[in-house]
Amino acid sequence: MTVGELVAFLEQDLFLPDLPGGDKAATLRHLVEHLKAKGRIGSEKVVLNALMTRENMGSTGIGKGIAIPHSRTLVANRLTVLAARSRAGLDFDAMDGEPVHLLFLILAPPQEKNNQYLPLLGRLVETLREAAVRQRLLAAADFREFVQILETVK
Repeated sequence: MTVGELVAFLEQDLFLPDLPGGDKAATLRHLVEHLKAKGRIGSEKVVLNALMTRENMGSTGIGKGIAIPHSRTLVANRLTVLAARSRAGLDFDAMDGEPVHLLFLILAPPQEKNNQYLPLLGRLVETLREAAVRQRLLAAADFREFVQILETVK
């Protein structure tokens, strides 16, 4: 998957530029409520349970200020990405013990025609590995600039 294909999954109405503080459970609940409010999921409870089940297997707080909570679920009719950031940082039980500042929540149906779920996850990790990219994303003024920064990553 290219960076351009990754960026194509990002949508302005699924971008939260400044998450309120909180722990992992409160943050996931906030993200899921946003997806519900935007008509992207039918059941908040099903999605939240799926995400928490995944978190119980191991934190999706992968370190370096990044969390990529993800799950396959029947209530997602297409691959969906919600991008969010927290300038203050969130307690997400990250592998390195540090606060999380950038979150990308990924939901996918159990089976997708193009099978892009895992390639998308991998491309996100690769795209966010550089500290300079992460810092620029945190400083982006708006969604447009956030996407432009991602588009510059090789």
